Amino acid sequence: MAKQFKSADDKGIPYVAIIGGNEMQQGIVTIKDMRTGEQKAVKQEDLIHTIQA
Repeated sequence: MAKQFKSADDKGIPYVAIIGGNEMQQGIVTIKDMRTGEQKAVKQEDLIHTIQA
């Protein structure tokens, strides 16, 4: 996964969404802010609002 993060960072992509098996079961998406490295889990329906804020 580190390779994908580096590629996103090189392209200037500000956020990366991580959706694994656990996230799917729980109905969440883990969002990584590529500028700060901060990660947080949000409900799938709150994804757009979270990255626009």
